[in-house]
Amino acid sequence: MTEQVSSIQNHKNTIQTISGTIASIGLEQTGKKIAGALITPATWAVNYAAEGSKPGAVDVGIWATGFLSAPAAIATGLTKAVVDDDTQQKLQKVRSKEPSKYSQYIVPCSTYSFSAPEIAAMTIASKGGTAWVSNIGLWVYISDANNNLVADYQPTDFLKVYRPKKPYQTGVNGGFNWEAIKRK
Repeated sequence: MTEQVSSIQNHKNTIQTISGTIASIGLEQTGKKIAGALITPATWAVNYAAEGSKPGAVDVGIWATGFLSAPAAIATGLTKAVVDDDTQQKLQKVRSKEPSKYSQYIVPCSTYSFSAPEIAAMTIASKGGTAWVSNIGLWVYISDANNNLVADYQPTDFLKVYRPKKPYQTGVNGGFNWEAIKRK
């Protein structure tokens, strides 16, 4: 039973996307197009109530695209769900290697902006935060309980860290001067 629960958790986004798509198509085929369009927001509401998770801007965009081109939105949504599941599995591994009191505050850089994760990591460092790439290739950053970036965190498992340079000084563009530290 534990193996089945683990498998469901590891593939939650893919399972929800496929089942939601099937339900939406079924409702639309029976003449209930509005009900079909509300399946995804209903799933988001359940996820928020159960886990406190919110949809990302990309998820909302894919859902909105479904009104214009359902096949394109379905294909894009399924691809994103598989990527999200992979990111969540990697995030669990990264968190397991960091001290447990901090691990819940470690987040993928891909959630910070629409930029490539390493570019997002540089942006985070310029805004006063610590971001790093783990040994499994996932770019992450850390915030505190109030979602403020943390400048002085030292990750235990990393290949490269971006963080504000000490002494903290503002750079030419108004952000902090930052540094890149590679693992030796």
